[in-house]
Amino acid sequence: IPRNRIVAFTGVSGSGKSTLAFDILYAEGQRRYLETLAPYVRQYLKILERPEVDRIIGLPPTVAIEQRISHAGRRSTVATLTEIYHFLRLLFTKLGDRHCPGCGRPLAVQTRSGIVSAIRERHGGRKIHILAPKVIGRKGFHKDVFARAARRGFTRAYVDGAIVQITPGMALSRYHAHDIALAMGEAAVAAPENVGPVGTDLDLLVERALAEGDGGLMVLDDRGATETFSIHGLCPACGIGAGPPDPRLFSFNSPQGACPACDGAGVADASGEPENGARAGSACPACPACQGSRLRPEALSVKVGGLSIWDLVRQPAEGTMKALGGLSFPKRQAPIADPILAELTGRMRVLLRLGLGYLSLSRSGDTLSGGEAQRVRLAAQLGSNLVGVCYILDEPTIGLHPRDNRILIDALKDLRDRGNTILVVEHDAEIVRAADTIIDLGPGAGHLGGRVVAMGTASELARNPDSITGAHLRNGPRAAGARGRVAPDTPRLRVIGACANNLRDIDAAFPLGGLLCVTGVSGSGKSSLLKETVYRELQARLAGKNDAPESPGSACRGMEGWERVQRVVEVDHAPIGRTPRSVPASYVKFLGEIRNLFAGTRQARARGYAPGRFSFNVAEGRCPACDGQGALKTTMSFLPDVYVSCEVCGGRRFNPDTLAVTYKGRAISEVLEMTFAEATTFFAAVPKIRRAVQFVSDIGLGYLRLGQPSPTLSGGEAQRIKLAQELARPGRGHAFYILDEPTTGLHPADVEKLLTVLQALVDGGNTVAVIEHNLEVIAAADWIIDLGPEGGAEGGRVVAEGTPAELARRGNVSHTGRYLARYLSGRTGGA
Repeated sequence: IPRNRIVAFTGVSGSGKSTLAFDILYAEGQRRYLETLAPYVRQYLKILERPEVDRIIGLPPTVAIEQRISHAGRRSTVATLTEIYHFLRLLFTKLGDRHCPGCGRPLAVQTRSGIVSAIRERHGGRKIHILAPKVIGRKGFHKDVFARAARRGFTRAYVDGAIVQITPGMALSRYHAHDIALAMGEAAVAAPENVGPVGTDLDLLVERALAEGDGGLMVLDDRGATETFSIHGLCPACGIGAGPPDPRLFSFNSPQGACPACDGAGVADASGEPENGARAGSACPACPACQGSRLRPEALSVKVGGLSIWDLVRQPAEGTMKALGGLSFPKRQAPIADPILAELTGRMRVLLRLGLGYLSLSRSGDTLSGGEAQRVRLAAQLGSNLVGVCYILDEPTIGLHPRDNRILIDALKDLRDRGNTILVVEHDAEIVRAADTIIDLGPGAGHLGGRVVAMGTASELARNPDSITGAHLRNGPRAAGARGRVAPDTPRLRVIGACANNLRDIDAAFPLGGLLCVTGVSGSGKSSLLKETVYRELQARLAGKNDAPESPGSACRGMEGWERVQRVVEVDHAPIGRTPRSVPASYVKFLGEIRNLFAGTRQARARGYAPGRFSFNVAEGRCPACDGQGALKTTMSFLPDVYVSCEVCGGRRFNPDTLAVTYKGRAISEVLEMTFAEATTFFAAVPKIRRAVQFVSDIGLGYLRLGQPSPTLSGGEAQRIKLAQELARPGRGHAFYILDEPTTGLHPADVEKLLTVLQALVDGGNTVAVIEHNLEVIAAADWIIDLGPEGGAEGGRVVAEGTPAELARRGNVSHTGRYLARYLSGRTGGA
């Protein structure tokens, strides 16, 4: 594998691309890095297993940028994922102008004497403690804080709301955030009209507290209430003070900065309580206290150029870039402002360059599509200026419109030209042709793959007769049959006034009984229309919960023609199971039939075995040593957990008595080790099983084993298993299927199989609607709804709709139409 080059791993689905790229190269690179860390640090990290490889030479540090991975949490935003927010927090901490959270007036700088006068005025006639803040909202033992205080003669401290004695070796729990302030002394403050304090010099206590507290102090009155005073500012009208500037004030993940009403979540349910599961675009409203900013008023009252940090991140990235360009600072602040702005604008340019200028920086990470999330992480890497790194990307074109492929290719070349190695697992022909080297794995899938079939440039691969990828590069798009069978009188499902997310109160009609494609550039509103509107509204109406157009939380004003639909199904990339006990055979629902066959054998009847005996989820039939898992987990200190094959059953999951029963010479464990392709022959005489396994094989998954643990399946494999399960079930009337980029992880040879399966669903009287960028699928559709014209605020409209031929003729207004015309022209041999 050449270093400092773009290398594409290609091959049919299941040929071993991801295994080589991620399970071997990435895992070994990470393992080698983590092993350089101290054992104390490694105990807090997930240590990766050593890959099954003899030796790897010349492997640089590895960074993985996967598609649906990290599943960024609700608290992650575009700004935090790209590290833009870290520099914005620094900008506001160092250069922000503080304003009163109550009245909005600028905070006036205070002197020591002014603070003394304010304390006399506000606390006259009371006993108070003067405190010097040392720690605010920070986890840790804080032994050093107490030790230094004791050495300097302090005997008491204000810790988490109470005055306590400082004792030798004093420490706090490291698992909780703490507030610590040193007690300077106690004062009885006389009324303002009388002469100073009784018994203690208030001026001296204030002077000592300001010196110890970095310009800030706290007053604890006799009722237990605290108030902050600071030389950094005090409101002339409200008397509200501001503590020393701290980046944590602008973090919604810190107690110091998070809005107390929603705990930094930004949303609230109808009762006003924070809604943990809420996400952007859902029916949950913004928290009234912070208006969705997630920050407390003290953070929002700090302004740079008249803008709060929320004002900058709430707008699209393009708007934020313009706002940053308009900032100016006095000459004395330039040494601080210039390096921060340079980092910010550099990262913002990368975000815009990757075609993500329509995303607001405050957009939650869990609302991004797979392609958007991957490009956001790519933007973070491009902004980091690392060199000598091996970047490994998993299908970076997922979620990317053909128009934007060139943007991605230029970004990858930029990474390469800095001195990095770029490995991409990819099927898109344009990305593959742009690679410096292509490594084609195969020749088949599963046990038929795992070999290097060809290696070289695109032209060299095209001349290789053994390479399936080369054949597609050589021959171009396949000659699909002409589509567009939608007659004028075809019944339609009509959505009226769709307004979810960025949809502009649009109307859309979906012809029933066909293969439909919703297309458009990233961020144009495809998921908002098909998943947020059609799926949710159909689901609600079929459940009898949302018959009225004006129902609260509705994503559209109305829906017509839905009565013809009897069932709505979303076939997504979510795992079909999360434990090794879940296997494809059970999901497709023919494992029970296999158990019945075994229970019906002469051996099983003689022993009185029921079908449940042949399940590794039932105690009587499974191996007692591993409880049917097949392997035992051994926890290792400072090393990854090790799974050792069970010595009792040898990994076969069942006990000896169960394994003694055979069907056609095979034990139940041997049947579960079969591939679906093998099972089509083995169960040829059992229609119920043969039909189900045939569907799985037809969809291009014949290489999977019947008993393969579900967590080992990719998202694309899980989605196709769900399709096979739908095909195998008896017809239940007209269903409306919704699929989000079903070509994820599919080689062009496998896309042909997918189209055959989708057409089988259509031929069964169902409607199949897909969100897709793959031009082969779009060209095979009966009807296309193209959204745009751009993403974000510039999208959300129906740009064009019609058959593939009709859309291709509208290339002047439709990006999809323009690229579809080129595709169709190339397929038929044109320019």
